[in-house]
Amino acid sequence: MGMFDMSDSQVEEWRQKCLALVEGHTGGEELVSAAAFRRGGAAASYMASKAGGGIAYAAVRLMGKKKAGGLPDKVMLAVTPERLYAFKLKVGREYKLGDEVAAWDRAALRVSTDSSGGMTALTIESPAEGEKVTLVGISVKDDPVSQNLMEVLQGTAPPTAGA
Repeated sequence: MGMFDMSDSQVEEWRQKCLALVEGHTGGEELVSAAAFRRGGAAASYMASKAGGGIAYAAVRLMGKKKAGGLPDKVMLAVTPERLYAFKLKVGREYKLGDEVAAWDRAALRVSTDSSGGMTALTIESPAEGEKVTLVGISVKDDPVSQNLMEVLQGTAPPTAGA
């Protein structure tokens, strides 16, 4: 097992932590899945900061924010049978859930993934609202918790809550 790989027990532990964190924040709706995500482009931001910082770094950060549909740098996504929620997320020794920053009706969404950039990117499109959000899992590599949420959104995996 590599440095950033998760054991089955760690996957279950983090899956439960994410679900517990959003419990009670979805208007009483049944939770199906929850996972932490972040804006993509961390490597580009790092390179820009080392290559002179300033304007280059600000430009890369602005592009990342635009790609993330204006969402905060880190978010917790929570899936219910009817809706997808995004909450601001503070990451430290433990995750701390912030305010709800977005909510969408799942039936009105187009969800896709792309693995071409080193990590699987999740794209959420709400055509009726003209919104498009692209995020990656919170880790430095694909993790089973965020991967499962992507599969649930795409209808290719069973729900994880209560399993």
